[in-house]
Amino acid sequence: MNEEKKTCKNCNQEFIIEPDDFTFYAKIAVPPPTYCPDCRLQRRLAWRNDLTFYNRQCDLCKRKIISLYHPAKKLTVYCNKCWWSDTWDPKSYGKDFDFSRSFFEQFRELQDTVPLLALFNDDGVGSVNCEYTQNVTFAKNNYMVSMSWKGENVMYSYHIDGPEGKDIVDDLDMFGYTQIVYDSVCLDHCYQCRNCYYSTGLADCNFCYDCKGCSDCFMCVNLRQKKYCILNKQYSKEEYEKILVSYRLDTYSGTERAKKEFEQFLLTQPRRFAYMRNNTNSTGNVLFNCKNVKDSAWAVGCEDTRYMWRGTTVKDSYDMTPSGENSTCYEGLTPDHDERVHFSIYSLKSHDLQYVENCQSSKDLFGCCAIKQGRYCILNKQYTPQEYKILKEKIIAHMKSTGEYGEFFPAKLSHFGYNETMAHIYFPLSKEEALKQGFTWWDDVQKTTGKETMTHEQIPDSIEDISDAIEREVLSCATCARNYKIVHDEFIFYKKHSIPLPRTCFYCRHAARLKIENPFKLWKRQCMKCGKQIETSYAPDRKEIVYCEQCYNAEVI
Repeated sequence: MNEEKKTCKNCNQEFIIEPDDFTFYAKIAVPPPTYCPDCRLQRRLAWRNDLTFYNRQCDLCKRKIISLYHPAKKLTVYCNKCWWSDTWDPKSYGKDFDFSRSFFEQFRELQDTVPLLALFNDDGVGSVNCEYTQNVTFAKNNYMVSMSWKGENVMYSYHIDGPEGKDIVDDLDMFGYTQIVYDSVCLDHCYQCRNCYYSTGLADCNFCYDCKGCSDCFMCVNLRQKKYCILNKQYSKEEYEKILVSYRLDTYSGTERAKKEFEQFLLTQPRRFAYMRNNTNSTGNVLFNCKNVKDSAWAVGCEDTRYMWRGTTVKDSYDMTPSGENSTCYEGLTPDHDERVHFSIYSLKSHDLQYVENCQSSKDLFGCCAIKQGRYCILNKQYTPQEYKILKEKIIAHMKSTGEYGEFFPAKLSHFGYNETMAHIYFPLSKEEALKQGFTWWDDVQKTTGKETMTHEQIPDSIEDISDAIEREVLSCATCARNYKIVHDEFIFYKKHSIPLPRTCFYCRHAARLKIENPFKLWKRQCMKCGKQIETSYAPDRKEIVYCEQCYNAEVI
């Protein structure tokens, strides 16, 4: 089949479905998408709340808990212990399918009645002291962390992909054995680094970008196996240490000075068109050990996959956000260890599921919520194998007639307001814009202002001049005025590693790190040295110097 141009049903922009795409859709027996890749990603992310936490009560044991769901929302929410217990049966909420109504309307009614899991973490089971986390497993001492595995002493961070990530604060996209890292993006196998980006195998480095195997480097770009360099210039050990000390990185003013000088220097240096390693026939950004992976980002060990947004060891799948250890999956929001699971939200260790939310270790489910070790259920009602097969095909035919089959869950049915979700972070909209585009909005997002006991201007410049009394102060974010506090373990980390206190809240710090990431989108443009056509996440109008792989490698020091 030839490639085909389509007009997105949502944004009215053109997008292309290629022959390999049609082959995949035919193999899993779903119609081609009607939304463009960007709108499909936005729709999935509108169902994902990673960073907005609330205090509420478990509706079963009545214990006070941390939850993704605001207490004013009329939902049944259980703590982890109660949700995983045998004291309730998700099949007791089963209902018959009504062919006079739409599937999505009936599925949302089921979602509104079946108990929801307060947070997706294994605190108290596989993890220890990880109450304030989301999508975190096998971790220890994590606080305000999302998407982390096997991390220890991690705070205010997102996507920490272990193993052995330890002592990590204010970071984004950490891989491998990375330890003692602060305010950095996309590092692997790094040790004791601050403000480093897209680098591998660094030790004792500050403000470095796309460096490999370096130690004791400061404000450097594109270096390989170097030591005692500043602004890519070689110094002796004594000279290096003298200059580094002069910047007073223990102070906020010194750190800001270094940050501005580094940003200016970075713009003078060439960038690789994409940050990739050991890939075959793949396009995207931040791809490691991938084969036949297209239009994807932050993927490790994936194969025959397209439109992947953060995934590990995924094969023969499309539109995963994020994903791990999956095969032949489609339109999934956090499927994990699944096979042939389509249109899912938080499915785990399951096979042959469609249109499910938080179903675990199950097979042959359609339109189900919270089923554990189940089989042959539709809308949580149990059927025989033959009954299931016949009814499932009838429902699919019905959904095709209503235009529902092949579409992910509509964003307007999400449990979350658009401003509570990751969609708002990656596709920011005002309230008016969000409502106009069919999303919902939640006005009562937890945000305290005006309660500060110390302004950001009053914080001492050097961490050396601050005592643990700061833990009793309420601070005010210099960017958004949100009140925030310095918790004990956070203060100990800053003090131990001579890092000045942040002047902004976690949410603004996270937003600043996201700006360092390139968008989940590829443009065709030319290498700025040889003119060769490249496909890159650097838009043509950006001011960075972007080279193809060959030209970049020819210039790297």
